Amino acid sequence: MNTTRTRADSRRGRIAAREAERDARRDRFRLLLARADRGVLTPEDCAQLRGDVEAEIAENDTFRRSAGGQQAAAMRLHKRIEAAEQAIREIEAERDELLAQLSTASYSGSPSTR
Repeated sequence: MNTTRTRADSRRGRIAAREAERDARRDRFRLLLARADRGVLTPEDCAQLRGDVEAEIAENDTFRRSAGGQQAAAMRLHKRIEAAEQAIREIEAERDELLAQLSTASYSGSPSTR
């Protein structure tokens, strides 16, 4: 059984493939926009431009959703950290109060102070 993964199957390979596809699409944008500036867009150019724009919009939407999810997760973690820090402060205050009670109890209960 062959368990080796090709570069395209790896996470880095998929990222590199997406970047290469995006770079190629952007190069086509530049070419098509230059043709549009000269007023020489063919019907095929218009179809290519539409396809590339739609792909760019879809990719952008996907990344925006992902970023939104990451921001929400970061906010949840931030709230958990704040709650944990508050719990630590409360426990430390309780500890300090108990230590003060213990020191008072042991001071008043010592034989030399009776």
